Amino acid sequence: MERFRDNKIKFYVGFSLAGLFFIIASLYTSFSCPPNFPIGSTFVVNENESLKTISNRLEERNIVSSALMFRALVSFTGRDRHVQLGVYELPEKLSLREVVKRFTTMGPNHPLVKVTIPEGSTVKETIDVFLEAIPALSEEKLTTIIEQENADGKLFPSTYFLLPSATEEKVVKLLLDTFQSMYQNSFAFLIKPKNVTTDNDIISLAAILEGEAKTVEDMQIISGILQKRLAIKMPLQVDVAKETYKSRGLPGVPINNPGKNAIHAVFNPIETPYLYYITGKDGTMYYAKTYDEHKRNINKYLR
Repeated sequence: MERFRDNKIKFYVGFSLAGLFFIIASLYTSFSCPPNFPIGSTFVVNENESLKTISNRLEERNIVSSALMFRALVSFTGRDRHVQLGVYELPEKLSLREVVKRFTTMGPNHPLVKVTIPEGSTVKETIDVFLEAIPALSEEKLTTIIEQENADGKLFPSTYFLLPSATEEKVVKLLLDTFQSMYQNSFAFLIKPKNVTTDNDIISLAAILEGEAKTVEDMQIISGILQKRLAIKMPLQVDVAKETYKSRGLPGVPINNPGKNAIHAVFNPIETPYLYYITGKDGTMYYAKTYDEHKRNINKYLR
């Protein structure tokens, strides 16, 4: 009986030691550098990436042996929100601790370039912003690609983070992809307004609203007014698009790149009894039902 008890104790002790050895070996493997570490490569941390996404990509690239241990160590050091955007160079093998230090404390070798495109920017203004941020880009090449892609109105205004080595093709593709994603997720399933029947018409009207109004409510009111003018075949006659004084309908090409609020206003016009409007010297919108009332507003708020 005692021999059985001793054997049982030895079994559990041996099993425990084996388990402990396995844990120690696993920890050692997790903290050590992967044997196929990609020496001489780079790793990019992009905008809005979660710690989990970053750690999984690090493991996939064999930069760390364990995504879980990377996250645990980053969280343990209290820097789970301090993984910095940018390009990290990996000229030599790094242990897990060294990788964590590189990504949370030392920072990237090359920060991503932040580019903000204001809503309502024209193609030229958009190009100028990118040229200022990344001087290596070519204005001529950007212009050519935008023309080839018929991208007027679809260079979506937002804040972007790009590699310093970004090419003209990648810049335009990023803007167009962002627009397509936004439009498909927010507007593609909606019924188009009666007098604005194509996607190009929607963007063209949104571009006018972007130039004519400042607030979301004013965009929606002016959207209702301009759609009413389209319905009665009245020239739009908007100052931001001079051609609308000469011919009826919307401009063939969007005059700028509208934001989401302006596009939303096309689909959600506010119906009013008004047919005219002006922006006063004080920046306030003044509306009128008749042309005589409109002229009085001009004399009162613009003269």
